[in-house]
Amino acid sequence: MQRRGFIKNTILFTGMALGGWIPAGMAARPAVKAPPRIPLSEQFSYDNFRAYVGETFQVYGGQGLRTVANLKLVGVDRPRRSRETEQFVARFQGSSDDLLEGGVYQFQHLTAGEFRLLIAPTVSDGQSQYYRADFNLLR
Repeated sequence: MQRRGFIKNTILFTGMALGGWIPAGMAARPAVKAPPRIPLSEQFSYDNFRAYVGETFQVYGGQGLRTVANLKLVGVDRPRRSRETEQFVARFQGSSDDLLEGGVYQFQHLTAGEFRLLIAPTVSDGQSQYYRADFNLLR
């Protein structure tokens, strides 16, 4: 062990033996708070959708308007931005048992609220069906 490592460990263990004192710079930093999530029913944006990645949404619509499916937001593609627009794709994963056709559906989520999205099926891996929602938003 090098001298520097020996001294560092000696200070650390001595400090812990004296009541939990840890030298400055070695203490755990406080966790960074995630920014508050804005309901998607208020404003669509790349940042707002990205905050909901991993969350599951209840989706209503289709024939008879009573089709219910659960879609998980699995990703939001990196946006292309200009002074006038913001373009991105939100990707959802659903069960292959609850297939949805392309169209406009009502999405519901406890925090994100209620909103309507145009989604289109993309690929299926046998267990899951994937969907995408394309956005081209004016800033």
